[in-house]
Amino acid sequence: MENTAETDALWMEGIKKDSYISYNNLFVRYYQPLCQFVYGVTASRPDAEDIVQELFLHLWHHRKNIEITGSVSGYLYKMAKNRTLNHIRKETSYKMLLERLETTPYDEEEHPMEAYEFRTALYDCMNRLPARSREILLLDRMKGLKQKEIAERLSISLKTVKNQIWMSLQKLKLCLEHKGI
Repeated sequence: MENTAETDALWMEGIKKDSYISYNNLFVRYYQPLCQFVYGVTASRPDAEDIVQELFLHLWHHRKNIEITGSVSGYLYKMAKNRTLNHIRKETSYKMLLERLETTPYDEEEHPMEAYEFRTALYDCMNRLPARSREILLLDRMKGLKQKEIAERLSISLKTVKNQIWMSLQKLKLCLEHKGI
């Protein structure tokens, strides 16, 4: 009978030595259970899959520097928990920022010069965004596409769309603040 903890430890040793077979074995053993674990918190299959995939990518990219003092299983579940909490924090601050931007009243007719200055500053800040980020933000804000539609149109994950919009809004906010607006 196989000892899972010993096998996991051997696979981690292999991963540190660039063994893709060991990496794949660990992935196959833990991908579904970790997705179930994350899904239990997020209640979103796509988010759970994204989080676990990113966890395994991180594991591979940092394989040389990872030091596991306990069980590999415990390490992976702790990584999943931390990544899930970070995801929830990002989602919460993203939603709060959107609500703040969408509920800020402004009457352009009352202040036409300020509106012109704001639009000029906004376009300048938009042009400073990376092309892909700008495209995603414009599809979301100007075209009114749903984030899922944007993901499908651009052949990227929904999480990438959400992250790009959030980061773009953060950059726009900072840029506008820098311009005194």
